[in-house]
Amino acid sequence: MIFERSKNGNFRFSRIHPLLGELLQVVAMDPWERYPEGSARLLPSPGEGKELRLDWQDHVQPDLRHHFDLERAVVSDDLAGMIQQKGKTPSWILEISPDHTDAWLTTLNALRLALAEENRFTEKDLSEKESSDLSTERGLALMQVNFYAFIQECLLQAMEDESGR
Repeated sequence: MIFERSKNGNFRFSRIHPLLGELLQVVAMDPWERYPEGSARLLPSPGEGKELRLDWQDHVQPDLRHHFDLERAVVSDDLAGMIQQKGKTPSWILEISPDHTDAWLTTLNALRLALAEENRFTEKDLSEKESSDLSTERGLALMQVNFYAFIQECLLQAMEDESGR
């Protein structure tokens, strides 16, 4: 997979392997539906008081959830524009407008947090330099978390490079 700036100024991932293309398609799915246990970490209770928790659930949590859904919709639209590259080995191209970067970062982060919580990954798991065991669901989930972190890193680096100009 190659990350670069396209001629029209968008961030561009090209030569995306079909497996990685599938992992990207998952980004647009609702983490609350896909990882219900893990998603509890996305909107944690603000404290122990009953009144505080009820106010949070009634007034803050719906707005935050709505914001996540709007960001996810932007990502979903971008993913719908993925182009399949023809060739010996099929691959994909994904372009992301710089205006959509925050939506991508928010969505990827929410998904990574939900996946990490769902699989009970520790800091040690997440910082492990060795390849994960892809023959297990846990190993696949760890690879997924790391792949999404890589996408975030590319976008953050590109934004930093752009702001330094």
